[in-house]
Amino acid sequence: MAQQKIIGNGKIWLPAIVLLPLLLFGLFYLYTKQARTDLQTMKYPRTMFPIGVDTIVEGTFKRIDTVYHEIPDFAFTNQYGQTVTKEQFPDKILVVDFFFTSCPTICPTMSEQLARVQNAFLRDDRIVIVSFSIDPTRDTPEKLKAYGEEYGAIPGKWQFLTGDKEEIYTLALDGFKMSALDEGGDLEHDGFVHTDRFALIDPNWNIRGYYKGTSESDVNVLLGDALLLLEEFKR
Repeated sequence: MAQQKIIGNGKIWLPAIVLLPLLLFGLFYLYTKQARTDLQTMKYPRTMFPIGVDTIVEGTFKRIDTVYHEIPDFAFTNQYGQTVTKEQFPDKILVVDFFFTSCPTICPTMSEQLARVQNAFLRDDRIVIVSFSIDPTRDTPEKLKAYGEEYGAIPGKWQFLTGDKEEIYTLALDGFKMSALDEGGDLEHDGFVHTDRFALIDPNWNIRGYYKGTSESDVNVLLGDALLLLEEFKR
């Protein structure tokens, strides 16, 4: 009787042992299928500020394509005293902000969030951070270097730029479509006004999104959009 009981239990467990791998495979397939579907339905951040249309000739075919606003050329000085232009960022994806080192309000929080961005893409040199000072008179390269070191800025990965004040303000307003104003900045640094947004710029120098730099959840969205751009602009 004992032998029959063992045999009976064995008959019960044998199908279960055979079916378990099939069940696990089925669950894995369904999970990965959903993940693949999600990836296919994810949308790249839209290109912003269309300015016209152009005719693109591809062999014997012609097609009409939208022309988007492109960040203009610039030349400023970074925290190491080096001249930095657009040519220094071939095939790069930029995260851009405007700030000043003595800002007592939102700038420290924004810089902390940019440090998060830097750390998230530490091993990918295609992502670069560029911070433009709106108080270039006082934000010398030496001051910018000390400020960058406070937030762990990595040379080449996070650039702090200073230069001609009017050129920086014009670049902010007309180039990046971001606010940067001096309403009578004095020795106490009152009167400087700038946006709390980060701009995401693709390798074509088109604006792809704005994100609140003081919001961790908004910066999380930026991180996801930057990943999508890395996929869109594969090397």
